[in-house]
Amino acid sequence: MTDNKRLLNIKNGYNFRDIGGYPTSDGRTTKWHKIIRSGNLAELDSNDQAYLKNYGVTNDIDLRSKMERDSEPDLLPDGIKYSKNPIFEQKQRRTADVMKKLYSTDPTVGKLHMQHVYEDLIENPIARDSYRRLFQILLKDPGESSLIHCSQGKDRTGMGIVMLMFVLGVDEKDIQADYLESAKQMVPYVQKKVKEYERYNINNICKENIKSLYTVSIDYYNAAMDKIKELYGNMNNFIHEYLQLSDSDIQKLRDKYLTNS
Repeated sequence: MTDNKRLLNIKNGYNFRDIGGYPTSDGRTTKWHKIIRSGNLAELDSNDQAYLKNYGVTNDIDLRSKMERDSEPDLLPDGIKYSKNPIFEQKQRRTADVMKKLYSTDPTVGKLHMQHVYEDLIENPIARDSYRRLFQILLKDPGESSLIHCSQGKDRTGMGIVMLMFVLGVDEKDIQADYLESAKQMVPYVQKKVKEYERYNINNICKENIKSLYTVSIDYYNAAMDKIKELYGNMNNFIHEYLQLSDSDIQKLRDKYLTNS
C-alpha cells in the first residue's frame, strides 16, 4: 500500500506521486521531493501549478509523443525546465468507432494488447533509446526535483520508474507495489473514460477492455519482466546493457537520490 505522503494534492490531474521513503539494498532510502511521477499536466490550474512549484519541482520530463504534446500541452509555472523525451514516436488516439470495432467481441483483447505494449517498452529500439536518454537527464541533473510523466503516468512512466527503482536498489516487492498503485489512483479516470464511451452504445465486453487499457496489472509488469529475462538474462544485465549505465553511473544516481536519514 502506498504511503499517503506520496500522494500529491493535485486537483486537476491524475496519479501524482512522490517515490520517496523506500528502503534500498545499501541501507539508505529514496529521497523525498526528488522524483515525482504523474499523468499529464494539461489541465493544471494556477493552484496546481503553484503547488508543484512549492513542492520543489524544477524539471518536467515529458515522455509523450509529439501528437500528445501538441494536443494537450503541459501547463507549467514559470521557472520549471521542460524536456521532451518521447518513449514512442506516435501514440494513436482511440476513436469510439475503433474501440467498438476492436474491443467488443473478446474481453481479453484489451489485456493482451497491454501486455504487448509492455513487451514493446523493452524490445522497441525507440523506447530503449528514450529510456537511455531519461537516465542521462537524471545523471546530469544537479540533484534538483524532476517530475516524470506521460498521459496517465502508468505505463511509459510506470516502467521508467520501475527501472529507476531497480537501479536505486529498491526491493522488488516495493517496486511492484508502487507500480500497482496506479490501478487505485486511476479509478476515477477509468470511470470517466467508460462514461465517455457509453455515449456510443458500447457493450459490456468493450467496457471491460476499456478498463484493461486504462489501468495497470501485475500481468503487464510480468510481461515486461519476462521480456527482460528473455533478452538480457537478469536485471543487472538489463541495467548495464539496455540502459547503458556503468557501475559509476549507478553509484552517482544512488548518491543523488538516496539518503541515510
